[in-house]
Amino acid sequence: MQQLHCVRVFVFRQLGPRFEYLVVRERPAIESFWKPVTSVMRPDESIFQAAVRSVGEVVGLDNPQQIVDLQLANHIQIGDLDEVDWSVGYRARDLPVDLHTDGVVSEARWLDFDSSYRNLDLEEDRRSIMRLHFTLRSAG
Repeated sequence: MQQLHCVRVFVFRQLGPRFEYLVVRERPAIESFWKPVTSVMRPDESIFQAAVRSVGEVVGLDNPQQIVDLQLANHIQIGDLDEVDWSVGYRARDLPVDLHTDGVVSEARWLDFDSSYRNLDLEEDRRSIMRLHFTLRSAG
């Protein structure tokens, strides 16, 4: 059985007392859903290194202020493939910045928690963003 490791990166920033979360939609936009930044991990990367690289490549952000291990992994088996998706929080600079999406992403938006939660398609992503949001709220 082949195993593939991926990161699902929940990018967030704090503006005053509230948090905003970044969601992206891949091309073609009509057939795509809103989701966190995602990427396949390279063999020599840790989960955190993969998260930083992925966010840099997909939306042009670098130097996170904080990385949050959400301690969530989702296993998906498709035939002989076992995919393991690791959920990670990534705190971007709190100031508004221009996002530079790669050719795979058609749109990127900052949304409040409620809108982010409603727009995420996968239950696993909703569970991850909920854990991140309540972890951030309880810490602050």
